[in-house]
Amino acid sequence: MTTGRRRIIRRKAKAVRGILCMAALLFAICLSGCGALGYLPPERLPYAKLAFPYANTQLKTGATLDVLNLARAPEYQFERGVADELLLTQSDTAVAFSGRSKDKRKSWLTMVVFDEYRLTAKRKYFFLVDERAETVPTQPGRYLVPPRKGLVFDSQFVVDPEILTTPYATQEAQRVAMVRWLADQFQKDMTALVGSSDAPARGSALLSISGMMMRQAFTGLLVELDKSPGLAQTLADAQGMEFPHISMNKGRARLLVQDDLAAMTLRVNFPLDPLPK
Repeated sequence: MTTGRRRIIRRKAKAVRGILCMAALLFAICLSGCGALGYLPPERLPYAKLAFPYANTQLKTGATLDVLNLARAPEYQFERGVADELLLTQSDTAVAFSGRSKDKRKSWLTMVVFDEYRLTAKRKYFFLVDERAETVPTQPGRYLVPPRKGLVFDSQFVVDPEILTTPYATQEAQRVAMVRWLADQFQKDMTALVGSSDAPARGSALLSISGMMMRQAFTGLLVELDKSPGLAQTLADAQGMEFPHISMNKGRARLLVQDDLAAMTLRVNFPLDPLPK
């Protein structure tokens, strides 16, 4: 009798374990299904929407009017109560689109700089900071646990002819010069657009804050390159170059050059995007 009772108890224990395993499996499937099928709340301010003016500006051909018209594109319109402080700022040689989410969590900026003679786009920048990102901005299906503060910076630009014609000792030295030039040029473009950071003549405080945060990111990157110039060879790799950030842990940067055009991709607390095919 005792032996039979023990067998029954063991069978019940196995059945309970089986039920628990099945429940865990079904729970995992449910979670993955939610992510795949979109049952989780959709992102109301996705990267593709915020970066629409940046993505649709063509270097060397895009004129000022072309860029200004992007502000009226359906893809760049926002629902009531979602975005705040939406602003279009313009100077003689630049146009900027900026905004902030209603909950103050996200801030973004697109800035396009034009050639003063040809009046076509020669540099464009996109900046985004999210105080509590739950997904990778450029990869919305990739969730971040726990949520984190992160920064996105994208830039495409016509390379300064002086950098292309200077006989640098190595390709790495040329890349360092290009990063240094871009960091300096971004700050100059920002100042030309809004005036001094102490007393901006145009735009909102968001523009000055964006400039300050990018100065911190570029400083960390350039300090690391000054210490170890050989790291510049990783700037063209898929994983990019790692660098420290003064207030947000670590970042990664990638620099790709083709003829007289270059693209800088910089992420702090976010992974880099896959290399373009």
